[in-house]
Amino acid sequence: MFWFKKKDLKEHNLGDHNKRERLFFHDIINQTHGLILFFNQRQSINKVISVEEIKMLEKEVRTLQSLIKDHFQYKHKNLPNTYDWVPFSIAEIAVKSLIQTYLPAETVQTFIHKDFKEDETSVVYFPVFYRIFNNLIKNMSEAKTNEVHIHFQFNESGLTIETRNQNNSNQELKKISDELSQLILDKNFSNKAGGLGLESIHHLALECGGKFESEISNNCWINRIFLPGPSITTQVIEQKKAV
Repeated sequence: MFWFKKKDLKEHNLGDHNKRERLFFHDIINQTHGLILFFNQRQSINKVISVEEIKMLEKEVRTLQSLIKDHFQYKHKNLPNTYDWVPFSIAEIAVKSLIQTYLPAETVQTFIHKDFKEDETSVVYFPVFYRIFNNLIKNMSEAKTNEVHIHFQFNESGLTIETRNQNNSNQELKKISDELSQLILDKNFSNKAGGLGLESIHHLALECGGKFESEISNNCWINRIFLPGPSITTQVIEQKKAV
């Protein structure tokens, strides 16, 4: 198992600015790549985009705005309704949309398990949540998985996520294992064109006071992620500002 531990805040802030920019660039390209896949699919079957699909595209644009706003922390008069802390139901819709794009039901069996009763405390910080799942699900697709299980559990501290996916390709599993090994050794990814998804997940979880664990066992890739609730996340952010 690979367990990525929290670094000292001073070490993290002094050494991670360029990495943070590189990972943000990576994740934004991933997000827009999903839109391009959608447009290409519609063009290939010569199908007109429906009103419902236009609404979906509007949400995708709003998601993109939310990620940019979160990264740069700037205000703008045309950003009145971005996704910040949102009910879990909103985050779940985003996960299902990513599944539809990268893990089509015709080729992949995907199961979502919610081990909690949703209430007003079941909230997630959407920009971090979305970027993590965009990387996870895209990597699952590239690993040629055929079955995915996603578990969500809330408690008073925050959200725990566990994903398990069976892989058909030993080569892709080895690739993931190699990337995990490089990450645990804190290798420099800045000049790589790919392999940044796992680094981004680790970085995002760390920045909000959470953690990321990953392992490969019996042809199954397992990820465990903890994302703290509003009080802890806000405290961590304020600590970083003070350093």
